[in-house]
Amino acid sequence: MNTAEFIRIYIISRYFYLIVFSIGIIGNVFNLIVFFRKKFRSNSCTIYFIAYSINNFANLTIGLLIWSLTLGFNFDWEYKILSYCKIRRYFTHVNFLLSSCLLTMASINRYARVRQAQLTQNRHRYILLCEHRTTYIILILTILFCFIFNIHIPIFFEINQDECYARDGLYRLLFDIFFLIFYAICPPVLMIICNIATMIDIRSIKRLVHPTVSRREYNMIILVISQSVFNVILTIPFTINKFIYYAFKEPVRSENAKLANSITL
Repeated sequence: MNTAEFIRIYIISRYFYLIVFSIGIIGNVFNLIVFFRKKFRSNSCTIYFIAYSINNFANLTIGLLIWSLTLGFNFDWEYKILSYCKIRRYFTHVNFLLSSCLLTMASINRYARVRQAQLTQNRHRYILLCEHRTTYIILILTILFCFIFNIHIPIFFEINQDECYARDGLYRLLFDIFFLIFYAICPPVLMIICNIATMIDIRSIKRLVHPTVSRREYNMIILVISQSVFNVILTIPFTINKFIYYAFKEPVRSENAKLANSITL
């Protein structure tokens, strides 16, 4: 066992993943405790963060914990049982996409709230977008979209050379491009656009004689922007490395390539 393999299996897969998993679970528990408080439930953006935290539980369990067991403890069902391979990969990709979509919806929600506070000509549209009923409808449609959008995964994923991934050939190429566009490009671009527009509008609100955005609203806007920034920073390296790792497939994976894939996971 060389150094890269030792670091990948013992340090990253066994210990680092489990530490991140534990911290993530604790952090999401605290998130839910905070967001379920009465003073936060009145804010429609909180609905997205509650759904985001619940989705993170699934992401940490189905994604990180099982991946740690697979790589670090030889829990290799994913490479032996086809149905397990298809189901786990399907729900993992649903979780990935749903996380980005929820943060994008939260960014749009905060932009609408700021536009509403500016007393613009179409203010009633922004009020409707921030209502709880509208938020629940958008949330349900977003979840359905993520499940339907990834329905091709349990159909075309297979086990090949001890890897559970997209079928070789045209589908693999299309899937890698699809993943790059809809996970690493579209959600981050939308989040960046909405958050920049929100910050520009906030500056104009501060010049109003009677600003209608409370301190709590400002804090929620800052939370959305910070979460979006971290999501972009952490998602893009993983997505790009995943694209390179699978699109330019080597006959035998080098340990350095496997280590880089483990680190960016």
